[in-house]
Amino acid sequence: MAEKVAVLTGGAGKMGGGICRALAKEGFVSVALDLDISKAEDVAKALVVDVTDQEACAAAIDEVVRDLGGVDALVNLAQAYETTTPVIELTADQMRVSYETGPIAALRMMQLCYPSMKARGGGAVINIVSGVGTGGTPNQAAYASAKEAMRGITKVAALEWGKDNIRVNALAPFGGPPENLEKNPFLKQHVESTPLGRYGDPETEIGHAIAFLASNSYITGRTLMMDGGAGTFR
Repeated sequence: MAEKVAVLTGGAGKMGGGICRALAKEGFVSVALDLDISKAEDVAKALVVDVTDQEACAAAIDEVVRDLGGVDALVNLAQAYETTTPVIELTADQMRVSYETGPIAALRMMQLCYPSMKARGGGAVINIVSGVGTGGTPNQAAYASAKEAMRGITKVAALEWGKDNIRVNALAPFGGPPENLEKNPFLKQHVESTPLGRYGDPETEIGHAIAFLASNSYITGRTLMMDGGAGTFR
């Protein structure tokens, strides 16, 4: 049984590993739910879970509660997306993928974790959103709108769950493992144009902010923009 347990969807990659390390410094043990757990790092448990599958998600949370005692923090990091199609060409299927893996999956996980958080006297939900939604970016309507839907769920849940001492916040990060920049010249150019001129580190910057939101007891319903100043002048 663990004193504090954090569940991360899409948590088996480099970003998830950095977040898990940051959470560990705040006393959390982490559980990664992902389609591919072969690269899961720094987690107490890694489970193969499709976040669009209600039964699989429910079984995973049941296992976490049984083996570790409950859930204190949920980080909704998983998201499939389409970022190359202009609005005039966007299809219902492309929208559906973004919504089913983003806001619908986040809502599902929030509902599944809520009973354990309430029983433990409170908890924290951190939904990963994006400046692509808050500022708007060409060719990314499916992704942008899905992330804005997550922000809407975040704000309403914060209002409804505050009485249970469950804080619900959103984080819009711009960062990840450095190799992302080598694979994507456009991304590298965007990083260089931000006021701070660098890509956010998964552990010491983005993970640290998530650990802060998971631990702080008096912040809820907010979106923390962690983008090196990229959206400052929009």
